[in-house]
Amino acid sequence: MTPFDTALRVQRREVDTVKVSISVEIETIAALNHQAHAHDARMREERALAASVPVASDAWRLRMKVERARLDQQAQLATMRLTHLRAQAVEAYGTMRAIEGAADRFKDEAERAAAGAEQAMIDDIAAAKLVVARRNAERSA
Repeated sequence: MTPFDTALRVQRREVDTVKVSISVEIETIAALNHQAHAHDARMREERALAASVPVASDAWRLRMKVERARLDQQAQLATMRLTHLRAQAVEAYGTMRAIEGAADRFKDEAERAAAGAEQAMIDDIAAAKLVVARRNAERSA
């Protein structure tokens, strides 16, 4: 456990949230594109029918142009949101990687400190045994 774990969890949640938001925007754009294609197909069909029957269709054409403009505007807004979300994802991911790096460095430093303490303890034990062995040698001499 490091002091960075909480920040890392929060940042991972933010990255996940942005991923979900990006998926939603991509689905929205796909749906709008599908609607635009369906709209275009309907306009072609209606124009073909209007050509065969002499009916005034100016109001209908105007309504269809307005509808197409609305679809285009929604697609443009969704694309702008997607671009913003992608930039946000890059920033969030970069922050998450920086926190992960800091947590890894903290763990490495803690392991080095523990290894150093363990080595110092082994050195102290070896030195104590050497002192005891010298005293025993001096007594027996």
